[in-house]
Amino acid sequence: MAAREVARGGLLAATAVALLYVGGIAPYIAPACCIAAGVTVALPLLRRAQLRTAVLCYAAAVVLGALVAPRKSLVVAYALLTGLYPILKYLIEGRVPRPAQLAVKLVYANLLLAVVGTLVARGLFPQVVLPGFAKLAVLWFAAGVGFIIYDVAMSRLIALLRASLPPE
Repeated sequence: MAAREVARGGLLAATAVALLYVGGIAPYIAPACCIAAGVTVALPLLRRAQLRTAVLCYAAAVVLGALVAPRKSLVVAYALLTGLYPILKYLIEGRVPRPAQLAVKLVYANLLLAVVGTLVARGLFPQVVLPGFAKLAVLWFAAGVGFIIYDVAMSRLIALLRASLPPE
């Protein structure tokens, strides 16, 4: 890995950690900061497909965010969804046939919801209370729709960034 890529990855990881920190001290903008921190992982994948840089940036941001950020739940959301998803999206869209891509992405989203639901049920996040079955089914459906919207928005943002970033 070239020194330029290491430096770029370090700057992107630092940006992600700073966004997670700001989201931790300003709860009203926490979701936006978490999503913006996830975009930093997508940047190395835009032009030269530097998967190693993206993975190292993600790992560094998760470890440093867990040490620095005041709200650990925001770091967990970054680690499980917004930070990891750009890497998975890149891999899915590059290796899975186009008709099956949405299905694979929804399988990931549902597995993620099942893992988080299990962790909440086991008491790992005591501040979150599981609702009844009917409300849980509605929330699950809404989370699936929200995930599809997030995927489409991420695709459009990536296309916009590819078009507007200067050539290297």
